[in-house]
Amino acid sequence: MLSTILGTRLRWFEADGWVFDPVIVGADTIDYTVKEGPHAGRHAVQRIHYHRIAPGIELTSWHEEVGTIVNIVWYLESQTTHRFAALPAWATADIRVLVGDNQDPAYLERVRGLAAVGPDAPRTILDDDGYFELL
Repeated sequence: MLSTILGTRLRWFEADGWVFDPVIVGADTIDYTVKEGPHAGRHAVQRIHYHRIAPGIELTSWHEEVGTIVNIVWYLESQTTHRFAALPAWATADIRVLVGDNQDPAYLERVRGLAAVGPDAPRTILDDDGYFELL
């Protein structure tokens, strides 16, 4: 059994066709690329907060530059996940605006500008289950 999510490299599958590949979970960052799904092509490196809930159950949480708040519960034995995310209204009006790389200053300038003028609420809530495979 996987002993921790930290230090892993994985492919992660979520509801509605979302595939994150690769995902690299570090001690204080998550680095992911959306390979398939509503905003395929997005790449991001996010600072995470990590918590071991119980043996074999870990939590990563982060707040993205676009305003999205994400919490993932990782069930290590079954290699399943539960995602809770709250996306701002401006981003989900056309989620393709999130395609890009948050390591690119031009991308950050563009999405921060959209966030400054777009409505935050009502937020779109993602509350779903997924699974992951180790790479």
